[in-house]
Amino acid sequence: MIEILEDLFKDLHSKGIPFCHWKGYGDLEKNLEGDGDLDLFIPLEFKDKFEMVAEQISFRKLNSYQASHQFLEHYYGFDSKSKKFVHLHLYYKIVTGEHISKNYILPLEKYIFEKTINNTLLPSLTAKAKQNIFLIRYFIKIGSMLGILQYLREKNKYLKEWDVIQGNSIPEGIYNLNITEEMSNEMKIRFESNSFFRKVLYSLYIKKVLREFRRRSFMGHILYQVMNLNMRFFNKLFIKRKKLFDPGFVIAICGIDGSGKSSLVNELKLLLSRDFSVKVLHLGRPSSNFLTFLPNLFVKCLSTVRRSRIDKIRAKKTDTSNMSILLALRAFCIAYDRKKETLKARNLSRKGYLVICDRYPGLTLGKMDSPRIPFDKTKNRLYQFLYKNENRFYNTMESVDKLFHLSVPLEVALERNAKRTKFGKETEAELRIRFSENEGVKFLGKSYFSIDSTKSFEAVKSEVISKLWSTKTSINNSK
Repeated sequence: MIEILEDLFKDLHSKGIPFCHWKGYGDLEKNLEGDGDLDLFIPLEFKDKFEMVAEQISFRKLNSYQASHQFLEHYYGFDSKSKKFVHLHLYYKIVTGEHISKNYILPLEKYIFEKTINNTLLPSLTAKAKQNIFLIRYFIKIGSMLGILQYLREKNKYLKEWDVIQGNSIPEGIYNLNITEEMSNEMKIRFESNSFFRKVLYSLYIKKVLREFRRRSFMGHILYQVMNLNMRFFNKLFIKRKKLFDPGFVIAICGIDGSGKSSLVNELKLLLSRDFSVKVLHLGRPSSNFLTFLPNLFVKCLSTVRRSRIDKIRAKKTDTSNMSILLALRAFCIAYDRKKETLKARNLSRKGYLVICDRYPGLTLGKMDSPRIPFDKTKNRLYQFLYKNENRFYNTMESVDKLFHLSVPLEVALERNAKRTKFGKETEAELRIRFSENEGVKFLGKSYFSIDSTKSFEAVKSEVISKLWSTKTSINNSK
């Protein structure tokens, strides 16, 4: 069993929170090793207590954009030892039915805990209870054309689960569902028969018996399915949202050139966007908007010309003591664009996104990604306007939730930079000056982590993921 699940189960037992594994027996061993989804049932009255335990172990709650159902929640935890994400399906009531709609809420809480075996770390159900619940779920699902199509797609999964739980025991009745012992036995006989038509016919009968537990009427159910299928189609083609964090949050990866920040940002996006809604924003060179497009384009053209003649240019320290209006205007535009990007990042996080910022502003004058315009009362009104507003932009930027500051010695940064093939990259002389100018730089982060990026890339990635996934908000590591 993967370590993070073992810790979770032990804490649930110690806090007296009842829980059990109630479906998905075919892949249980794989699920306990962090592969696939693990389905747990916890009574609704213990929801708040479970959330406290899950937060302490750094499980994060997420919402499905395509299929959000009442009493069903998704939790993900990161196991730092195995470097795997663990996915929990938390059921506070037994919500079941076709995959898309889950149109039934079955009052099985009392039945489940009467049939729970508590002699293992992960409590499970008796053989009869496993069979009963499996058969009810099966016959609810295949009672419509859409349900049949979904079943055919997952047929092997159902057969594998039945192979695990079947036995010589005769299924028992569940009388608060109006399911008698005879009906349970008939479901077993028909499931094991070769006639799919007979299975579908009995499915219609079972759904009629359970109709009082439907969440939606017949027409309401059809309307929901049509709308949900349209949303899934539109999302797959255009929006492309994955699971959304509850709540979303903003992180930043910062560091000097050669520290590995861009490689780490790209790897985090690739890894996390497989399952989660992730956006990457570049705060070092932020995107222009309609107010700054032309000034930034002009500066970019000058920079390109300069880089094409780099062999004729000698690197020198930045002198901000007597800044020209042109350089002040450039600094003002960058500050404005950064301010806009920080607002965009926070708005995306409110929608449930994990926002990864490649670099993030600081407040120390003259440092990397920080204010550049010095105070000079002898300058004209335009300069004073640019100075005051650049400061206002930076001082009103909200700190990211977690900031990871990658650090490497100069020699390592120089070696890595020499191996890069990027056009316009810093020369060795420029990089030495950049290191000197930015000694002791700090950026805007509520929780600040200094990461030694001389370690292997995989070690750095694992450390950052563990820390960003942690739900503890009081951490401040500035070693």
